[in-house]
Amino acid sequence: MKTCHVCGAACENDAEICMLCGAELKTFEAYEKEIREAEELAAQKAAEEALIVKKPVLAASVDNIVAAEIYKDVLRDNGIVFTCDESEDAMQIVFGGGFTAQEIYVNESDLEIAQQLYENVVNAQMDFDDADFENFDEFEEE
Repeated sequence: MKTCHVCGAACENDAEICMLCGAELKTFEAYEKEIREAEELAAQKAAEEALIVKKPVLAASVDNIVAAEIYKDVLRDNGIVFTCDESEDAMQIVFGGGFTAQEIYVNESDLEIAQQLYENVVNAQMDFDDADFENFDEFEEE
């Protein structure tokens, strides 16, 4: 026999509704499962919603495909959602051997930090010294 959690009446084991008060007869575990599933669904919806650029603004127009990929990696690493014009036409080779510019958009609220990150990527300079190349003996002239 099940006991109704609302009125305390004794109900048949296969009953789904209390005959006395009409309350749904569920076990505590069933309620916990429903709550857990609802929380997971809400979290999944929130995560999907976070991946949408709601108010896109142009953060950067990048001519160099390598710099564009580095910039997108930096945005990802900093948790900034972005979108870009990665259509088939976005990487056409044009006269002179370059690539067409790739425009990268971010949410309006992330624009300032995204532009600062772009400046950091553009202004980054790699400093190399002889120690960086000591394992490349096969390239040295004899």
